[in-house]
Amino acid sequence: PSVTEKLRGSRAAQSLEKLSRVSRRHQFLFQCGLILLYRLVLDFMYLTQLSPIYAYSGFTTDLVWIKYALSWLLVLVCLPLVVGLQGQEERPSSILVTLMNYVYFLPMTSYLGCKGSDLGFFCAVAVYWLVLLAVQLRMPTILVPKLPHRHTSLLFFLVSVGACLFVMGISGIYTGFRLKLNLSDVYGIRAEAAAYDIPGLFAYVLSWMTVILSVLILYWLQKRRYVAVGVLVVVYLFYYSISAQKSVFLFLFLLLFCYLLYRKWMYRWCAGLLSLGVMGCWVLEAGAQFLTPMSLFVRRLMYVPVQLSEVYAQFFREHPLNLFRDGILGKLSYDPVYSIKIPKVIGEYMGTGSSANNGLVGDMYANLPVVLGVFLMPLILVILFRLLDAAARDIPQKIYIGLCVFFAMSFCNGSWSTVLLSGGFLMACIFLYLFPVQKEEHVKNEQS
Repeated sequence: PSVTEKLRGSRAAQSLEKLSRVSRRHQFLFQCGLILLYRLVLDFMYLTQLSPIYAYSGFTTDLVWIKYALSWLLVLVCLPLVVGLQGQEERPSSILVTLMNYVYFLPMTSYLGCKGSDLGFFCAVAVYWLVLLAVQLRMPTILVPKLPHRHTSLLFFLVSVGACLFVMGISGIYTGFRLKLNLSDVYGIRAEAAAYDIPGLFAYVLSWMTVILSVLILYWLQKRRYVAVGVLVVVYLFYYSISAQKSVFLFLFLLLFCYLLYRKWMYRWCAGLLSLGVMGCWVLEAGAQFLTPMSLFVRRLMYVPVQLSEVYAQFFREHPLNLFRDGILGKLSYDPVYSIKIPKVIGEYMGTGSSANNGLVGDMYANLPVVLGVFLMPLILVILFRLLDAAARDIPQKIYIGLCVFFAMSFCNGSWSTVLLSGGFLMACIFLYLFPVQKEEHVKNEQS
């Protein structure tokens, strides 16, 4: 090419680079605006509906302006990290942490500011969140070579048959093949399921079935074997009917939605969509006195885990640390600190008697000194998240996005060691690592 053509090419490249920079800058500002809008919507919901309706359960209002300003300052400090993390959508772990930001940490700032929580708890949350974001952004991804496609396809067929036989066997022995889809009568079934004398190993395998059946459904959907998908969905419903956990039932619909309808723009608009969802709940309660969406979507999903974290902090400031005796160390025969599980301890402390499960900041307060925990716990979590990155490499996003949502909720509501083992996170990583995806299917998905 001539010198003129080279100069034109160079100028064109420079112009494209400038446009790209402008686009990225505008995208950054746009995401910042959506996140700030989301925080405003959360504050509006808390002050006008959540606190007035649920003040009796601890969602009180005490607007101390210095604390409210500090809560906004924390959002502004973390904002570049949150937006930068959301831009790493090729990393499953970044999607998982981004979802945790939206359903736990940003509602946490709203709770801290509107309720006027103590500054010690505020400082612990701030350091924990900043360390988690920084480590997640900086820690490199582990690259693990995948097994050949031909070795894993037969394995998934055999596991599908085995999982169906196992679930139907447990259902037949303990429930007489009961199929219960009524969500209004779950507590009686849960009380019955608590009395089942399922052997320890079988109980562990049964707890993994949420993840195993989910990955198997995704596998056969990808293969377009809809008869197999139908069979696995029916088996999944029998599995749900064994213990009637609402989260298990709802996860099936989330999984199918993410695979069939999810598009990448939804992730980029996450803050905006959540703002619309919260305001929709506000309108339904204010206009039609329909409280259920606000109670489930806003109160239970976002603010109850945040409130429980504060309760954990209050309890373990005055009582001995559990030091993971409910999880890993308990499995190694260390003597328990408490005679019952920590969620039951907290439930009795609150006067409800229920199991008050909590993760993230609450899990840290229960098991480690705060000065150590705010640095060590985020590091542990990000190391676990890197396992997900390594396992899900080359897998289309629509396969694992539903699992990211599921485990974001799980880590917000349970101890990391429980989520890792009985919660199925490690099992999910194993099955995603073995997940047979044709290279051309991956390329087609990424282009779409």
